[in-house]
Amino acid sequence: MIGKGRISPLRWVFFILLGVGLVVLCCYLAAGRGAAAAARVEGESIYEADAPKAGMPEPFIGGLILLTPEQMARVPLADGFEWPCGTQEGGMVYDAQPYGAENAKRGGKHSGCDLNGIGGENTDLGEPVYAAARGMVVYSGKPSEEWGNVVVLAHRLPGEDSIIQTLYAHLDTRDVSLGTMVHRGRRIGSIGTAGGRYMAHLHFEVIQSRCTEAGMPGYHPAGGMNRLNPADVIARFPAPKHPDAYDAVRSLRIREAYLSRSQTAQPATTPVPEGTIPVNPSQFITP
Repeated sequence: MIGKGRISPLRWVFFILLGVGLVVLCCYLAAGRGAAAAARVEGESIYEADAPKAGMPEPFIGGLILLTPEQMARVPLADGFEWPCGTQEGGMVYDAQPYGAENAKRGGKHSGCDLNGIGGENTDLGEPVYAAARGMVVYSGKPSEEWGNVVVLAHRLPGEDSIIQTLYAHLDTRDVSLGTMVHRGRRIGSIGTAGGRYMAHLHFEVIQSRCTEAGMPGYHPAGGMNRLNPADVIARFPAPKHPDAYDAVRSLRIREAYLSRSQTAQPATTPVPEGTIPVNPSQFITP
């Protein structure tokens, strides 16, 4: 029997366990606050861990979106790259501000090249802009007033299992929509001024990324970041001299696939439209 005023052993055990639990909880909370403080040195965010503060746009661009697995699977294989305006070899235009050119006023090195008509100023306003390679439209819009109309194409590199993008900015018009498959040399827009902000020219970039990066800075203090020199890419993967028949062949196969499906649900005596070219059904490309 326990005397009056004395605490039972079970209660002592309870108080000891309670005290140990409070000590452990306090240590856990203190460790969590310390880790959060270490990850937040001088107010840095997770985005600043990958790039200098001066290289990040303000505000953060919502167009920086990772390509979906479906988009990456649909990106066609390019047969080579060519210049997007002027002649296929880049004639009738000049590079007014080459890739990597220093521009302290705008914050660093140029991330693309500015292609101008040889007449200078606005003589090339409205001139066509062509797809530099066979690809898929992964962005078509206006990320900001400074960028104006922008089209971005994704391409699968020949001989490599990798995807790069080409960006066409300051356009007067955009002639393609999101998800469109385009052949090399197809018109995708026209040269513009970004709503009168600049003299007419095409800002052209090659980007090694799986995000749609429309609206990201056109200059960077440390260089091109994930931008590639367009001239180097075109020299490394030169386009053949003949036109790209990708769109024509794809349309034909889609048409034949449609006709084949239609005929399976109809009597065998249904006449085949004149001009139809029979092809192996295993080669059909569905829309």
